[in-house]
Amino acid sequence: MLKPSQKISNSSPSRSGAANGRQAGASAADQTAGASRPDPEQVKRMLSGAEGKALLRILQADGGAGIRAASAALQSGDMEAAKAALTPLLAGTDAEELTKRIEAKL
Repeated sequence: MLKPSQKISNSSPSRSGAANGRQAGASAADQTAGASRPDPEQVKRMLSGAEGKALLRILQADGGAGIRAASAALQSGDMEAAKAALTPLLAGTDAEELTKRIEAKL
């Protein structure tokens, strides 16, 4: 007979990864990021076009400090700090319209 503190589990250890929608060894952040990342070649094509060049000019308006801060934050795994570093640069109406057009193409 089970004690009140014991729980009955219907899942086996081999099914636990599938049960929560993840592959073994991959974090939810890895899978979410991987699903939303565009192809590197697609990014290169986008950045070489007129809209990509305009976006790069906006992002470099502060001498590249925002991009460097965002890059450092991403390398340390801090997505929120990366977003915060780029937000002031992308807050203008022109930048917002440009990013919307670029996102639509990706």
